[in-house]
Amino acid sequence: MGVCAIATAWFPLLSITALPSVNYNEGWNAYRQWMTVEHQPLYGSVPALWTTNYPFLSFHIIGWLGAARGHMVLAGRIVCFASLVAVSVLVGGIVRGATGARAGAVYAGLYLFAGVGAFNGVGRAVNDPELLGVAFATFGLFAYLHAPRARFWCAIAAVAFCLSLFTKHDLLAFPLSAGIHLLITRNLRGLAVFVAAGAVVSCLFLALSFHIDGPYFFAALLQPRAYSLPNLRSGTLHYLLHFLVPMLVGAVLLWRNPSVPCRGFLFILLAAANIVSFGFAGGDGVAANIFYPALIADVLTCAIAICWLAREGRQFQNALLITTCAGALMVPFQLYTDIVAWQRLPAAAATAQRAIAFLKSTNGPAICEDLLLCYEAGKPMDYDPYYVKDQILIGRVPESAIQALLMAHHYTAIQIDDKSLVHSNGGRFPSSFLVTFLRQYRPVFTGRTYIIFVPRT
Repeated sequence: MGVCAIATAWFPLLSITALPSVNYNEGWNAYRQWMTVEHQPLYGSVPALWTTNYPFLSFHIIGWLGAARGHMVLAGRIVCFASLVAVSVLVGGIVRGATGARAGAVYAGLYLFAGVGAFNGVGRAVNDPELLGVAFATFGLFAYLHAPRARFWCAIAAVAFCLSLFTKHDLLAFPLSAGIHLLITRNLRGLAVFVAAGAVVSCLFLALSFHIDGPYFFAALLQPRAYSLPNLRSGTLHYLLHFLVPMLVGAVLLWRNPSVPCRGFLFILLAAANIVSFGFAGGDGVAANIFYPALIADVLTCAIAICWLAREGRQFQNALLITTCAGALMVPFQLYTDIVAWQRLPAAAATAQRAIAFLKSTNGPAICEDLLLCYEAGKPMDYDPYYVKDQILIGRVPESAIQALLMAHHYTAIQIDDKSLVHSNGGRFPSSFLVTFLRQYRPVFTGRTYIIFVPRT
């Protein structure tokens, strides 16, 4: 597992300063992080053609760090990678605390690190708040399992869970598991402290958000999005391909060994994390990182159960071998992807630089499918392709309004990835957008993947 961890760590470390965006979210987050530096409210207006539908905490943290270093994306990537390391260490700490097995703790941490790298390669060092939120949530889990009967640690866990939820609001599984466990074990005093601490910290964060970032926090956060069954299917299959084996091994060993420590809580955690992840997985635009709590629950359950078998002197080698092989077999695929990406990186960086320079030379607002290009070119946040398409799909934004903007040549430049022009449903743009757009705009810049259009005269 150590070799697997190294195989998944080299590429994000060597490419952490590279310009091409890792994914769509990097530019999206960079805009919000810069807003905090400029003291612009994140929720200062009713959502229109863009919105900030994430909680505010990560934007202020990365904004502060990015302003100090002069680069939002670099700061976000560093925090993301550090968060992955922190989550791995905390998972190992939970295993050590539950079983006393030092080797098992190291194994669990390395398995988690390598597993995340093979499962979601783009998420290892990306300007995105998910792993930062997961790090807070995993610390809450660590604090709760340190002493479930101690009210002090229940309060610490509640504070950590609040930090996670105000970083990324989909991280419900861990606090939900702790609350259910407190209720089932009839630890009513601990539950009261847990709920009270969470309520107080949440109210303080909400007050801070309304004071600093404007009055439309809930209007932005609760914006509905389309639900995609194909997205649910593909995300679930990808997750099960990587983590079905440790999930099943852990569940079977827990079922057969009543003496495993934290057995009741691990069953609750396993069920809650997977149910919540599956429920969110069908959201339009939801990525593989929605399964982070579920895969952490799988690794924890499996590692603790195997370590306990070893501690009791029972046969554990088969379970360890099956789990290790299942995790290691996924790493070569990601390693190949990383090698190819490393070979293409210089040309991709040069193309991105040329695209940014061209966008800078245009006057007026622009649309970028790769939002980081518009951000680096100094273009204002005016149109979020993913958000607008999603709102058109659920009928909250009329297509005619977008077509009118295109026909009026409101945007002086529009960057589209070449895949969107040949995609059956237009990629991040509605097909009606592309029809009107191609009539009104002509291509003037073509790179490896970027095409930039300007209005036809």
